[in-house]
Amino acid sequence: MLDLHGKRAVVFGVASEESIAWAVAKTLHAAGATISLGYQQRFKSRILQLQRQGEIPIEFCERCDVASPQEMESFFAGLPGPVDTLVHSIAYAPPETFAKSVSEISELEFITALTTSAYSLLPLSRLAIPRMARGGSIMTMSYLGGQRVVANYKLMGIAKAALEAVVRELAAEVGPAEVRVNAISAGPVKTLAASQIPGFSDMLRVYEAVTPMRRCITQTDVANLAAFLASDLSRNITAQTLFVDAGYSALAMAELPLTAQAQRPELAA
Repeated sequence: MLDLHGKRAVVFGVASEESIAWAVAKTLHAAGATISLGYQQRFKSRILQLQRQGEIPIEFCERCDVASPQEMESFFAGLPGPVDTLVHSIAYAPPETFAKSVSEISELEFITALTTSAYSLLPLSRLAIPRMARGGSIMTMSYLGGQRVVANYKLMGIAKAALEAVVRELAAEVGPAEVRVNAISAGPVKTLAASQIPGFSDMLRVYEAVTPMRRCITQTDVANLAAFLASDLSRNITAQTLFVDAGYSALAMAELPLTAQAQRPELAA
């Protein structure tokens, strides 16, 4: 059985109750883990509202902007105990970049996206690992756009590719300390971050129509894998990008509608 009693999880990236990070926090708590949250100042009111709702108890909750070394150090200095699981669910690209071609992206926009979405995993891990004396699990959230071109994802695809490379390199480095590092590559889910992507609703409709399971995924699907990766059941899984996408990542070309095959018999040959 999956049992996280006695484990402490630190979760970064909760922006609202629809966040994947919030679903992960709830699922880890349901399995027995104690939860701490680090949040950006711009999401403070939403975090406080979630705390007031009391859906899950939060042991420690403090502002922690990953662009600020001082805030990161202050956050980890304030943690009340050891860390068993670190959840990095942070991604950002300037909204205007989604309307640009990749060749038009400025150096500052590029740096901003990669620093926030990929590099930030390194300083957070650097601060968490000394608290992982009994081993630990570090996980981050990726997307298929880090491995293949996805319409309208653009700069974020580049950032996710960098993030997955960071996972592999970091896993190789910290494995001897019995710390494992993995990425979860989730299918499209309605979140605040996803709302920035043009045509996202159309993407969901196509996804549901063609993915092998003929359905979209939910935040809970991602959280269930996160709970597995936080548990001792995954003790020998590291340096991996694991897909939770109802099988979409296996497709090279979506199945054509039957009407198209009927109109052009050679397609079925």
